[in-house]
Amino acid sequence: MPELPKRSFSEVTIVEAIARLAGVCLVVRPLRPGPERRLSSRFLGMEADGKPILSVPAAEGPKNRKVFLPVGCDVGMVFQVGELLLQAVTRVVGHCHHQQYPSRRVEAIIVARPMKVTELSRRGNPRWEIDPSEQIAASVWAAQGLAPGSLVAPRLGQLVNWSADGFGVSLPKPLPCQAGTEMIIRLEGRRIREFPIYRGVLKHCTPRSDGQFLAGFGEVVELRPGQAVNVMESLASPRSAPVAASDSEGA
Repeated sequence: MPELPKRSFSEVTIVEAIARLAGVCLVVRPLRPGPERRLSSRFLGMEADGKPILSVPAAEGPKNRKVFLPVGCDVGMVFQVGELLLQAVTRVVGHCHHQQYPSRRVEAIIVARPMKVTELSRRGNPRWEIDPSEQIAASVWAAQGLAPGSLVAPRLGQLVNWSADGFGVSLPKPLPCQAGTEMIIRLEGRRIREFPIYRGVLKHCTPRSDGQFLAGFGEVVELRPGQAVNVMESLASPRSAPVAASDSEGA
C-alpha cells in the first residue's frame, strides 16, 4: 500500500472542521468600520484549491442579522474540532452561492486557507498578533484629560495584538496612568479609510523584552457617530502635533 503524504496539523484540522460542518466564530479586525466584530458562521465546504467556504456570517443577537464582509477583510476564526478549541487568521477572498443540497444554494464567503492553525486555551477572547509589516499606529489619550480646546498630545504607539474586546499597544515609555483608567485609542494606518476611535480601560502597562512597554486595554468599544460628542470635539480641536511617548510626559 502506498504511503500517504504527511499532513500538517493545520491542514488536518481545517479538513476536519469542513467535514464536520463545524460552527465558527469570526472576529473581524478592529480596522473594519461598523459595530459588528464577533460574528457566527459555519464551515460549508471547500474549493478545489483548498479554500474553505463559510456561510455568510451573522451578528450575534436575537435577529441573527447577516453581515456583509468585503473581499480583503481580515478575520480571526475560532472553532472546535472534537475536544480541541482552535484559532486561525484568514482573509475573505470571494463570495458565492454554495450548493449545500441538490435543491438548495446558500449565500457563502470564500476565505484563504489559513497557513497556521493553533490550539487555544479556553479563554473567552482569543488574541491575534498583528503582522509588523502593517504598521498600525495607535494614538492614546486619558479620557479624563480630553476637553474641547485643550492641547493634549497623545502618546503614540504601535498596535501589536487584538481580541474581540481588547488591544495591545507597544509604547516607547510607560503610560503615566493607573490600571483602571479610562482611555481613548485611535487606530491609524495606510489601509484605513476612516481612522476608528475606541474607548477602553487600561489593564496593565508592562516592560517588554525589546525595551518597549506593552499597554493592554480591555473593555474596548468603538465610538460610533454621535456617541461621544465631547471626545470628538476635543480630538478635532486645534492642537500641537502628536508626539511619541518618549517626547512627552502627557497622556
